[in-house]
Amino acid sequence: MRKLLPLGLLLFNTFHSFAQNNQEHDHGCSHVKSQAMASNFSALNRISAARGGDLYDIHFYDIELEVSNTTTYVDGNVLIGSKVISASLDTFWFELKDNMTVDSVYINGQRRTQINRLNNVVRVPLMEPLLQGQEVRARIWYKGTATQAGFFSGLSTGSSSTWGVNVSWTLSEPFSAPDWLPCKQDLWDKIDSVNFNGIATNPNKVASAGLLTSVTPLPGNKSKFAWKTRYPMAFYLIAFSVTNYADYTVFAKPTRLPGDSIRVQHWVYNANNSSNVSAINFFKPQLDATNDMLEVFSNLFILYPFWQEKYGHMQAPLGGGMEHQTMSTMGGFGQDLTAHELIHQWFGDYVTCATWSDIWLNEGFASYGEYLYRQVGISQSSADSWMQSAHGSARQNTGSVYVPAGSTVNRIFSSNLSYKKGGAVVHMLRWQLGNDSLFFGGLVDYLQQKANDVATTDELRQILEAYSGQSLQAFFDQWVYGEGFPTYTVNWNQVDSTVYVEVLQTTTSPVTPSFSTPVPVRLAVGGQFVNLRVNPTAGVNRFQINGIVTSAQLDPTAILLKGTTSAIRRVTTLGVSVAEESLLKAKVYPNPVTDILSVETESDGSQLRLFDAAGRMVFETTLQQQQSEVSIGQLATGIYHIQLTSGSKTFNQRLVKQ
Repeated sequence: MRKLLPLGLLLFNTFHSFAQNNQEHDHGCSHVKSQAMASNFSALNRISAARGGDLYDIHFYDIELEVSNTTTYVDGNVLIGSKVISASLDTFWFELKDNMTVDSVYINGQRRTQINRLNNVVRVPLMEPLLQGQEVRARIWYKGTATQAGFFSGLSTGSSSTWGVNVSWTLSEPFSAPDWLPCKQDLWDKIDSVNFNGIATNPNKVASAGLLTSVTPLPGNKSKFAWKTRYPMAFYLIAFSVTNYADYTVFAKPTRLPGDSIRVQHWVYNANNSSNVSAINFFKPQLDATNDMLEVFSNLFILYPFWQEKYGHMQAPLGGGMEHQTMSTMGGFGQDLTAHELIHQWFGDYVTCATWSDIWLNEGFASYGEYLYRQVGISQSSADSWMQSAHGSARQNTGSVYVPAGSTVNRIFSSNLSYKKGGAVVHMLRWQLGNDSLFFGGLVDYLQQKANDVATTDELRQILEAYSGQSLQAFFDQWVYGEGFPTYTVNWNQVDSTVYVEVLQTTTSPVTPSFSTPVPVRLAVGGQFVNLRVNPTAGVNRFQINGIVTSAQLDPTAILLKGTTSAIRRVTTLGVSVAEESLLKAKVYPNPVTDILSVETESDGSQLRLFDAAGRMVFETTLQQQQSEVSIGQLATGIYHIQLTSGSKTFNQRLVKQ
């Protein structure tokens, strides 16, 4: 186990540098999901996955399926235990693809002969209406071959040439659960507990969530594998895989669980490669690293949320991984992929995005988990390398991290936006908050408040604001809901003991004309470093420095997502003509501003002027009081220069109008 660095060493403003340790930057998670039957998802599918007037709440699944490692054929039954949450319920409904045959449906023990199907929705009229609070136990007997449209459908089958095995596995996110499972695709309706009983021909084994409670021999050279999980779960995280597996189980011992341990159960192929090396021995170093990751993330956030059951991996020949709760489906065990799927157990499984528009709450944070493990478990330089690569991907698109409603699956799982830019935004959020106690403490508060629930982007913002005491609206407006990124030109100069710094920026999208996140600048002073947080909307920033500045660096550890031509330069005229007696003391806020601009000056009767980007004066007024409010809602959005004058004194500042 690598020793966890004290949180104090993770603070951004220290800009620590460690030895380089390059790893693979990309995992296959986004590739898997973006390919998942994208052409088959209609607007109706997307709408059905959001919470809408559903009439019942699912609290239990009991699934028994006969499955094969060579086909997508399933045969069995599912019990859906639920409770009526509307005033009454006269028809029970569920989703199941219309190529699957429903043999029979029992409602509260009574067989229902009338079953109505419209495309992928099955409706079963009840004998008499059930009232709010009453139980609905629907046992559905069904069978069929799940359509494998593309590599990554709800249920797939494939082979690994390296290991000579055939495997079948599920991947239901976001809209593929009805390919193989009767369900209700509602992110808000988490299922309290799941029994999964998988029947397969020996020597195949069936893997799933939770704890393996029994293996029962059956006639016909078959066995039934009974898995049980008692943690709430989103519908798309129910999963299984089937092949001839070997079990490699170890135990993690996070410091948050003194005197106890967490089962880490790896089900990998029970096969040898061409060099006659078993899959367990081949992957063992990578598998063993999972313990360290689990311990690191448990220390950074909260204890692994499902610790009373397990964390595990079920191997399958897919091009990446999927964070199935307590047992991720893995195509490989590279460091970044393993870290990504593991931290999903906190961000995605324990707390799930409330809508697919909020998917960055899953994927952005999971991507940032790759960075965090590199930073804590490997080195800062390795983490910096990951972030630089992520920035390169994020610069390929100018869209928003927040996914517009009605987007395609490819857009929801955009590697450049939901994953890499999402991870970059989390990194900048950490910088925006200013210290790690606020960042990690706020995220712990978020996980605790939204435990076993769903969350929206605004809920994350509100929880972090309440914890930190800072307003984050502008940050979220610019980096999550906004589009594009800035390119900075930073000018600096030193006059006596004062260092003057101004930030000029252009942006790649008119949707977000300016970014107000503090810009990190490192000054070399007498053989030491001084780190500055420069306000890019404040015009010329002034800092008092003891010593001579010999050089300056812009964002040396790649905190900010920015254009590749961003640069810092010394401008020897900056600040030279500024005399203290000519400066008007003033404060102008908020910046960015939407409508009402608050102005505080040291004297009455100050003259306020606004100039547009072309230098034209577009607004002028006289402030009668030292504290005034000025309405500028009539001005177009964009970047302005604000000038305040009182006698011979002046105040200048850049202003962003939203």
